[in-house]
Amino acid sequence: MRETDLYPLLKKYLEEKGFFVQAEVNNVDIVAKKDDLIVIVEMKTQLNLKLIYQGCQRQKINDNVYLAVPRINNKKTYKERLHILRRLNLGLLIVDLKNETVESAIDPKEFIFRRSKNKKQKLLKEMDQRITNINIGGTTKKKLVTSYREKAIKIAYYLLNGEKTTKELRELSGIENSTQFLQKNYYKWFYRVSRGVYALTDRGSIDLEKYKDLFIELKLKE
Repeated sequence: MRETDLYPLLKKYLEEKGFFVQAEVNNVDIVAKKDDLIVIVEMKTQLNLKLIYQGCQRQKINDNVYLAVPRINNKKTYKERLHILRRLNLGLLIVDLKNETVESAIDPKEFIFRRSKNKKQKLLKEMDQRITNINIGGTTKKKLVTSYREKAIKIAYYLLNGEKTTKELRELSGIENSTQFLQKNYYKWFYRVSRGVYALTDRGSIDLEKYKDLFIELKLKE
């Protein structure tokens, strides 16, 4: 597939909307004009960074800039690229060569920032509740130590030498809501021996081997 394969369908699409269309005008792939409205279209066979940069450069000439590419089959990639284009006020035309159609996925318009107050509060809450600083930035495919995990580790370590009551664990760990960790048992580390008494599972004992140094750091910061 070549970029020139996209042009006939794009030309037809714009002309049907009443535009006069010219190709390769001062290095611009397509320029379309209808009365006072001017539209610029840049084509590529893939929606890549080069095309996005090219679109940004064309915004120095005109407000209404579209990028045109063949249909994108990867839904995740498509969604991510759409978000970027919206942020940059760039339009997107999807060319379906098989069905010989052109679809306007988004039109160029000013992007309105909608920040999430709840997500920001959640972010700061997690940061403030962390005791240690063991995570490494950029880590992938590895379990991170969250504030929740820190507390679960602390509770679990006090069970290494035997079962304890919820009252004992609350006093030893200093975690007021420690009973919730035991009952929810998110990591499958705890089991209920009897009413108000908990012990460590085999899985809990094995997992805790990884967190010896972390527990020492948690104790030092009490």
